[in-house]
Amino acid sequence: MTKQTAKTTQRSLDVIDTIQRLGGATLDELTGELEISRSTVHLHLQTLLEEGYLTKEGAVYHIGLRFLNHGEYARSRKKAYTLAKRTVAELSDRIDEEVEFVVENDNRGILVHESFHPDSHFPSKERHISTAPSSAGIYYYLHCVATGKAILAELPDERVEAILDDRGLPRQTPQTITDRDDLVRELEEIRDRGVAFADEEYVDGLREVGRRVRGPDGSVLGAIAIIGPKYRFTDDRYTAELPEMLTEYVDDLETEISDSYLDDYR
Repeated sequence: MTKQTAKTTQRSLDVIDTIQRLGGATLDELTGELEISRSTVHLHLQTLLEEGYLTKEGAVYHIGLRFLNHGEYARSRKKAYTLAKRTVAELSDRIDEEVEFVVENDNRGILVHESFHPDSHFPSKERHISTAPSSAGIYYYLHCVATGKAILAELPDERVEAILDDRGLPRQTPQTITDRDDLVRELEEIRDRGVAFADEEYVDGLREVGRRVRGPDGSVLGAIAIIGPKYRFTDDRYTAELPEMLTEYVDDLETEISDSYLDDYR
């Protein structure tokens, strides 16, 4: 079944996505990229510029700061996300490693909160491949990170199939799972043991341990992962110590979320 969309809105979104992908773009560059008339592109640019969603430096258009307002609202709208932020910070401080909270969005995982411990000598996985000063808002394919696999393991089979149909299983490293049957088997193992592992599947040399975060109704809200270099994530620390610690913190977080939910209705 074909989805119905508003073409004008879709074109504005295409303009925004293209400007961000190019790191800023001129009218001529956007016209060439989008293959629509110059006058139509200009109309979208002017509307977005006047509303504060774009800014212009010389002839180059950039993403405007009005999106920051929407983004901060989105990640603080749910009390659970705010509680997760505190859990991420506390866990990172305890173990001196990077910790992330990721939520499924648009059939991918989006990084909502991250705590990159200042004493760690290994850069975060996104800074490892990017010069971006902040990783918040970064999208990940779900099949190649521990948070993503932990989320997938909580979803019905038909939902998992729909995600894979939409996003596929692109290879990030030689260790990335690219076969559906292999991924399905791993998701079954994750359900049994309660944690997900990603062993150099997103970035070479990086290991991750992830666990889903459930809401009071049992639905998956997102997932938290501990991330670090393979040379520190060895033997029992990787397979037992970190999973046990992560499970402890996530269980406490889920209790806080449930208590918070009950408080709202008392």
